[in-house]
Amino acid sequence: MKIEHGVIIIAGLLIFAIFGLIFSAPEDVPAHTELSKINQKGILAQEADNKEKLKEHASLMQEKITEIARKSLGLNIFMSDFFQSYFPMTDGSKMEVPEGKEPFQICNVAENIPIHLQNIVKTKKFQMFAEKYSDYPMELNLQDERWSESSFHYGLIANSDDGRTALTHFHVNSCTNQITDAERYFLSCHNNAKHQIFSTINKNDVLASLSHPDFCTIPLDSWRQSVYEYNQKIKEQLENHLPTIETIDKSYESVSAYQLELHRLDLLGDISSMYVMAVDDKQEIEEKIKKHDDLFGPLPEELLKLIEQRNEN
Repeated sequence: MKIEHGVIIIAGLLIFAIFGLIFSAPEDVPAHTELSKINQKGILAQEADNKEKLKEHASLMQEKITEIARKSLGLNIFMSDFFQSYFPMTDGSKMEVPEGKEPFQICNVAENIPIHLQNIVKTKKFQMFAEKYSDYPMELNLQDERWSESSFHYGLIANSDDGRTALTHFHVNSCTNQITDAERYFLSCHNNAKHQIFSTINKNDVLASLSHPDFCTIPLDSWRQSVYEYNQKIKEQLENHLPTIETIDKSYESVSAYQLELHRLDLLGDISSMYVMAVDDKQEIEEKIKKHDDLFGPLPEELLKLIEQRNEN
């Protein structure tokens, strides 16, 4: 009798569990499963060239990721429709390593977005960024970069009321789900009204900015501020040069001269940016300077004077 009584209890528990599964609400579906299913429906709609269904699934995917991100990151997250250009996310087995690159594994992403977000939250740089900007609307920007070292990009962009933004990003390996740049700091401050962008990968500068009272300011010493101002001049020259391609005659000489000037300004921009960001790799800076010297002669006098001032200090 004791054995029969035990069997009855076990059978009852099994029935209870089965009914629990049958009557479970749709929202009880695990987040990773839900995202995977939506993405698969998007793939089928794309293959069938059903644009209406594709747009419908893309919007639903965007809505679900936003909901998951708000819970995981604890921020007032929104996503722009730009995400939909990456939907549906291609099956990892169907992506190819670019020709000329060493082979590497590429895996699926959609079902792993929740774990990616959970791993991002654990990083120190996320915690510091979130602490400063948690009171601002935060855009989550996803970009599929798996063709490059199997990475998936997560950008966070805080938006102020006066049109300024503060941006940082994270890259996750699609196969290990680990943050590949957890210890590499990046911050970009945008002032849309003044059309100014200042970015840095210097950890000390990022930390100084995150503790600065201003919305997004990357504090610089007086010398680096001078180089930054020079860099802005080069940027302005580059912006003025770009549209001149429309006005020149399309002869080989004119196009070559246009491209050379473009290359020269790019090099000067890179060199001055590396000084502004206090890049540790002196060899890389020296190589760029040598490249400029070989192609265009000595650096402009203004930049040379700035470099000399630094060496004197």
